[in-house]
Amino acid sequence: MAWRKHAQQKDPLTPWEAYQAKQKRRPKGEAKLKLPGVSAVRRHKRARNLVLLLTPLLVLLAFFGYMVSPFSKVQEVSVVGTVNVPIQNVINASGLSDRVLIPQVLRTKKQLAAQIEKRLPQVKRASLAVSAVDHVTIHVVEHEPIGYVVKNKQYRMILANGTIIARGTTTPLDNYPVFSGFSDQEAGKLAQTLSRFPAALRRTTSEVTASRGDGNPYQITMTMTDGNTVVADSRTVAKQIKFYPSIIAQVQGKGTVDLEAGAFFKPYQKASAK
Repeated sequence: MAWRKHAQQKDPLTPWEAYQAKQKRRPKGEAKLKLPGVSAVRRHKRARNLVLLLTPLLVLLAFFGYMVSPFSKVQEVSVVGTVNVPIQNVINASGLSDRVLIPQVLRTKKQLAAQIEKRLPQVKRASLAVSAVDHVTIHVVEHEPIGYVVKNKQYRMILANGTIIARGTTTPLDNYPVFSGFSDQEAGKLAQTLSRFPAALRRTTSEVTASRGDGNPYQITMTMTDGNTVVADSRTVAKQIKFYPSIIAQVQGKGTVDLEAGAFFKPYQKASAK
């Protein structure tokens, strides 16, 4: 009988031996895996922590540097939109000067605008904007002037909102109508009424007088620059005045247009014509 010689079994490799055998089988050109060094990780963490620490410090340093520099304060103020209000009056009303900080202006723009509107009744609306780092621009919209009242030989302007400017002039500054025979309250209300007139008719009105005729305390007489006269009721004249151009276009000569009760024309001569 023939006996077969069994092959001697090899002992299993340890993990380290298996790893070494695998490394020997790896092609020579293949790159080996590199693990990051501990020192490199530490350097990265130190750099990141340094950035996190220095960033707020640099921001604070820049802020305090700006606050002590001239750029942090108002260096120039411009006013846009004024017609009748002096520019310096607007600047004075705002309270801005080279001692006011720009951040303060940015924080209180609405309050400063409201302050200008309160101190200057001629100003209907105001707004502020900061430009060029230290330059403030004030934008102004004025109430439209409607006419004048004469007090103590001074012409005082009446605005579209009924406000009468306290400071007057010895002569009118423009061709606005002059209100005569009215109290301040009556003149203010009438100014609001005339502000609803078409612009062309406001320009042709040279004088408004409280005539109070025919037992009507609201009767007014308006002298027009075209040579005619208008008699009307101050409570209804804003609606009735629209008939004036068409009436004048249909008549010859000059006369009185009565808008108090209806709408008809009466020549200055004795004869009358509808």
